[in-house]
Amino acid sequence: MKTRFWIFILALTLLAACEVGNHAPTPTIVPLNRSATPQSQINAAAPTATRLPYPSPTPTRTPLMISDLSLPLSAPSTPTPRLAQAEVIAGSLHIRQGPGVDYPSLGVALAGETFEIVGTAPGSHWLQIITPSGETGWISGRPAYTRISGPLGDVPAAQVSPPPSDSVSPVSPSASAGGLKGKLVFMTGSGGDLYLINVDGTGLHRLAGGVIDPAVSPDGNQVAFTRWDGVELGTLFTLNLNDHGERAVLGETLQAKSPTWSPDGQEIIVSFQHGGLRDPQRECRSFGPDERVRLPENIRILKTRFDPTTGVLSICFIRLEDLQWSLRRVNVATGKFEDLPVDLYSYNPAWDRHNPWRVVYDGNKGLMQLDLTSGKQWPLTADLRDTGPVFSPDGQTLALTYKQHDHWEVYTLDLATGGRQRLTKPPLLADPQYSSASPAWSPDGQHLAFVTNRTGQWEIWVMNADGSDQRPLFSGEVQASWGLVYWGMNERMLNWIE
Repeated sequence: MKTRFWIFILALTLLAACEVGNHAPTPTIVPLNRSATPQSQINAAAPTATRLPYPSPTPTRTPLMISDLSLPLSAPSTPTPRLAQAEVIAGSLHIRQGPGVDYPSLGVALAGETFEIVGTAPGSHWLQIITPSGETGWISGRPAYTRISGPLGDVPAAQVSPPPSDSVSPVSPSASAGGLKGKLVFMTGSGGDLYLINVDGTGLHRLAGGVIDPAVSPDGNQVAFTRWDGVELGTLFTLNLNDHGERAVLGETLQAKSPTWSPDGQEIIVSFQHGGLRDPQRECRSFGPDERVRLPENIRILKTRFDPTTGVLSICFIRLEDLQWSLRRVNVATGKFEDLPVDLYSYNPAWDRHNPWRVVYDGNKGLMQLDLTSGKQWPLTADLRDTGPVFSPDGQTLALTYKQHDHWEVYTLDLATGGRQRLTKPPLLADPQYSSASPAWSPDGQHLAFVTNRTGQWEIWVMNADGSDQRPLFSGEVQASWGLVYWGMNERMLNWIE
């Protein structure tokens, strides 16, 4: 009897629920995945992005009464058009005027930013997007840089104008130059544009795009730099400053960067990624009550769980990426190369023009010296925060970029005495502590150009070799149009030539 009673009550409940009537389907919103793939600005490869479907409403089941079948059915609603979108998953990505690195940069998009795709370039991976200011621009659609959602096949092909030819931009002379002479060869950022400009602010030329770490040859006629295919293989190029012609010297080199010329201009040493731990994956280990907990070094704990019943401790972690770097010596004319006997962590080489046997580079525990004739190496400094050495024209002093707690500063190192001098220093109460980095000597060794973000944007400044009289080299309005950015990845931004 009790069983029949409860069946009866259940039937009444279901019947009452059905009497509520016909309901519209309840949409269940599936959110887009906006988490950016972690990546370093230039020194770690991003995993291949997976195209995500655009979210669509999922109707839930609703009871339908037989009596409702006699009601007229409403016309189906017009579906909302789905828009194709591109989300930046690289650390940063240039927005350009056209579909290619030969077009000038309009600015930089950061990881996590999403743009509507309004056009494509036939036969290429470039996407036309709408910027936050309402302008149209172009970004790379390669999976290493962007994640695409929505129907890209419905996006029309855009009209594409040819890239601008290398030209001179009329810029007024800078009052800050103060009689300084020479020219600057500079990049706007890793993978950005390469420019040539007189230090008085006149004669601005755009030379190339997609450039990493430019280095001018000893005779001042060529620029060496690298370009990367996505975030993997790099190619070493030289560019002739007279006719702007480019030539590939060495290809298929993993994340090649930081070229430096031999004193005679016949060879180049370049850094490249060589082994180590890349793209670490999540790992989990369990330890019983009588086991000692042993975990690898250089990890980040993701999750811990203790089972009081069994006494088992479970720990999930991920190893910190640990990339190893080496140095490669390349013949500029033939492209033949040899790998040098250096540390597991060797990058940012500087070739001593007054002592052709010596190369100074960033090593395991500070700056290292390498004797190219014997293959021997020994420490120059014992501070791991020393980076990016640049020899002065007389070969007596190194200019360095130094990691000062949470920001960057410029130092000099006297090679004869080992004495250090800090040239840049924010006010004690400055919040945040602004950075100064990537110094370049003037041809006479009396001044240093460097990049700094002390005004809120990255700019090129100049100072005396002792750190005095620090000032912007060009107007803030002009520098804002370049979109300079320093990512703290040991970039070489500037070269000062006669």
